[in-house]
Amino acid sequence: MKRSGGYRLLAVVLVLCLTLGGGALAAPAGATVWGYSEGLAQCELGGKWGYVNGKKEVVIPLQYDSIVSFTLGVAAVNLGGKLGVIRQDGAYLLQPEYDTLMPIDCGLYIAQKGGGWGVVSILPYMDGRGNVTNVIYDLTYSSVTVEEQGGTRVLTLTNGDGAMTRVPVFDLPALLVRKGVPSAQFPLTRGKLPSFSDVSQKDWYALWVDVAYNVGLVSGVGNSRFNPNGTITVAEAIQLAATIESRYRDDSFHTSAQTGPNWYTGAVNYCIASGVIRSGQFSQSDYTRPITRLEMAQIFAATSPVKDMPVLNSASRVRSSIPDVKSGSTGAESVYALYEKGILSGVDSSLTFNPTGTMTRAEAAALAARIARAEQRIALWGSYDSAQLVK
Repeated sequence: MKRSGGYRLLAVVLVLCLTLGGGALAAPAGATVWGYSEGLAQCELGGKWGYVNGKKEVVIPLQYDSIVSFTLGVAAVNLGGKLGVIRQDGAYLLQPEYDTLMPIDCGLYIAQKGGGWGVVSILPYMDGRGNVTNVIYDLTYSSVTVEEQGGTRVLTLTNGDGAMTRVPVFDLPALLVRKGVPSAQFPLTRGKLPSFSDVSQKDWYALWVDVAYNVGLVSGVGNSRFNPNGTITVAEAIQLAATIESRYRDDSFHTSAQTGPNWYTGAVNYCIASGVIRSGQFSQSDYTRPITRLEMAQIFAATSPVKDMPVLNSASRVRSSIPDVKSGSTGAESVYALYEKGILSGVDSSLTFNPTGTMTRAEAAALAARIARAEQRIALWGSYDSAQLVK
């Protein structure tokens, strides 16, 4: 990982499929392009850094004093001596206003401004006083560290008088759930990345495979392969939906051994009981065939996390923009919901949905990652604003 300048920058965990307009410019002559990570590479010219895509088009301007590679869809950047965190479209998750940013887990960073230390989150939440904030622990401590204690990683916050607050890192997801931080049920784990032989870091789906794998929603097919172009069956889609639903509800389905005549019987029964699918919606012979994109949309739009999500994209604009989904047609509301909430963006730049087409494992990973991780949802028009994700 290449770094310039003397500022303290560390890679981070957490994700979004970059959609380029027609105006992307080639990297300028003389620029140096470094190795790719999750579809983007660092690019430097004259001491200024930015990012290019697989075509070596500049997608995040060369304006930073130093940067790091994207990891799980986010990267720390140094702008004018201050540190922030960006997504793959260049939108800030943490504004460049910190003197130090050090990743912990769960999308949290130890942060320093001047003499004050604290902990901040890449996803904002309501602080209970009517304010939207990214601050988990106020930047009023004299030091904040993460250290190994008895085999457990512990976050230690020290006041000026020497008093210490200690929080095991494994307790942080529950803390974020209590505070109402989006995506807390699907915490990111720093350093947990797959190594699939058939997923290149230049592939558009590398990010989504990384995120979905990191949060425990997808795995490989064996022999270090992910099979990104393989199709998802009805049974596999229902199993994925059941896992997402169970994780979000924090019940026991996803941690319990499943029994039944088929490996997917438990997931089918769970999704019926949870209202994700209807009894009889699929026949027994359907489960082993590839699922259509429309069926996939109907299943996942009915999950609790999607139903609970705030809208990110204009509902009226979504309805007038998808060329092959007609209002009032079967499943149209499910498709609209996934576009409105930043889960789907279509199969081309025209937002075409292709309802009768099948869905690949790479596309399913993208859908799962965006459902799980709010910072990876797609702003179809205009700039991404994480405040829109706060309930």
